[in-house]
Amino acid sequence: LLVDQESRWCAAGWLRLEATAMPESTGGSSTCAVLSVMVASISVLVFGLALGFTSPAIDVMQDTLKVNGKAASVPSDLVVFTSEFEGSLFSSIVNFGALAGALLGGPLSQRIGRKRAVLLQAPFNAIVWTATSFAHGFGLLISTRFFAGVGVGMCSTVVPTYINEVSPTALRGALGAVFQLACVVGIALCYLLGAYVLVVKNEDGDQLCQWRWLALTPVALSVLLFSLGLFIPESPRWLAWKQRPEAAKSALARLRGGAQHIGQELEEIHAVVRQAGGKVSCGDMLTSQRALLIGLTLMFIQQFSGVNAVIFFQDTIFMSAGLKNADSLGFMVMVVQVLMTAVSIPLMDTAGRKFLLLTACGGMLLCCLGLACFFQFFQNKGWLALVCSFGYIAFFSLGLGPVPWLMMGEVFPGKIRSSASSLAAGFNWTCSFITTETVSGIRGLVGYSGVFVIYGAFLLFGLAFIASLVPETKGRSFAEIEALLSRPRRDVPLIPMDS
Repeated sequence: LLVDQESRWCAAGWLRLEATAMPESTGGSSTCAVLSVMVASISVLVFGLALGFTSPAIDVMQDTLKVNGKAASVPSDLVVFTSEFEGSLFSSIVNFGALAGALLGGPLSQRIGRKRAVLLQAPFNAIVWTATSFAHGFGLLISTRFFAGVGVGMCSTVVPTYINEVSPTALRGALGAVFQLACVVGIALCYLLGAYVLVVKNEDGDQLCQWRWLALTPVALSVLLFSLGLFIPESPRWLAWKQRPEAAKSALARLRGGAQHIGQELEEIHAVVRQAGGKVSCGDMLTSQRALLIGLTLMFIQQFSGVNAVIFFQDTIFMSAGLKNADSLGFMVMVVQVLMTAVSIPLMDTAGRKFLLLTACGGMLLCCLGLACFFQFFQNKGWLALVCSFGYIAFFSLGLGPVPWLMMGEVFPGKIRSSASSLAAGFNWTCSFITTETVSGIRGLVGYSGVFVIYGAFLLFGLAFIASLVPETKGRSFAEIEALLSRPRRDVPLIPMDS
């Protein structure tokens, strides 16, 4: 069958997509695809651990830990910073590393393959986190933190691309949301381990985070990633781009439970590759303007939605609500993130991506206005602040958290997917740094209520943009999405939207 198809493609010289959808083959099994996504997501757990590391560790590292309002004594081998400035730089430099890693990850995965790019993260992260565990000097710690950020950025580009390309269309939304779930699980796991498991007691009997042990957790996960990752298949789409049709057929057969179930999907993959042809150029980016606009704007909305402000001010919000135990409430916020992200998984391929985005923006806008009203008019109504802050996190985790990362791998055409994903992920980390670093300054200028009014305006923009320009990708093959978002061409008629 493959030989016959190849002959027809060669005879045609240029295979044109039909105006109607090219459905995937039915039947088969998705077990291999699901397991492959789970293995690749071990890298995302390390991503989450890297982001969450400073939460339990930084006060110990800079000797500013307080227990019951009093300074706690910290063993000298755990104190590595001489000032809070050094600790602040250690916390923030991960963003610069992530930006560099995001820009590196796309070209790397295009050159060596999605699977190898995922596997490469294992030894890289193992070396970085081992060095972190044994480091004592400020310079070495800052360097390892930067390179931990590089690993985070590479993961944010490579793993969503791999997940999208190995997942069957019917499960692509659910499996794509696993990326965000693994991230928030990693953050919560880091907090739990640092606060309750990997701890030591000082001379007064107080529990302290043993951050050197905590830093070895990503090393263990990296060993697991490499051991299991050797057995996952390469992306059949990447193999097809590299002109390796037999390898692409073999990989797709593994992912779909047998060669008898891949005929139509294999044909669609080769059709897209043959239509694109050649190497990636700036012109290819320019002809995918709508896809780039959607991918970059969703990242912008995600970061400028105000979620960083809610997290940044959560202690103030909780104290205003009359709740003093900020640590317990902070952990509750993590639990809400994990639960609501898990809830989003089955909804991705049922309710759809666009519906979840609109629901998230609408719900967060209402919570944003509620918090603005609380700080401006109703500071004695602590319940309002509590409900709005938890609602904010819940709606974000349902839609704006997972969907932009999922759609990043869906809307970009196969020819520019790696490069465009690098651009989008790098843009995301840039926006994250801007919002994190400016939130205090904005509060100083316009107050707490003004902060949430500004972020509410961004969410209102997000609602309008998503409603008018973002298509529903649920149930669509990559060929359909690419044709839908491309400029009208004689040889690729647009596929009518059914939703």
